[in-house]
Amino acid sequence: MKQFDYSYLADRTWDNEIISYISKIHEYKGKQELYLRQKPVELNRLIEIAKIQSTEASNRIEGIITTNARLKQLVADKTTPKNRDEEEILGYRNVLNLVHENYDVIPVRSNYILQMHRDLLKYTNLNYGGQFKTGSSGVPVGKIRGRNAR
Repeated sequence: MKQFDYSYLADRTWDNEIISYISKIHEYKGKQELYLRQKPVELNRLIEIAKIQSTEASNRIEGIITTNARLKQLVADKTTPKNRDEEEILGYRNVLNLVHENYDVIPVRSNYILQMHRDLLKYTNLNYGGQFKTGSSGVPVGKIRGRNAR
């Protein structure tokens, strides 16, 4: 993976606008940390709302639709899927939770992306989860966790 070389930044000059943006980012980061300490219940409620909205929007793009009540139950892990659309919603929910809870320790590497792809399709009957797509046919080729691609 490409590593960013920060050494050239030491000799660079910055205009006031950039410095102002950096200052505001630093200021808002401090406010965010204060909010995290003072209002954890409200923050957790906002996180759950964001997860539901993200799940709904992302799946709607793919043509995957369910009722709002079912979506909330699926995201909260309070029901089982009734159809393929809801199976795909469960996979998305699990990967979203994984990324949300572990973003700071998940490296951007192909094996992790393939694992998330496998988890995304875990509840479906699709057998190509966790495998690279190659060629125009879309037939997956490769291995993940010792299983041969079909």
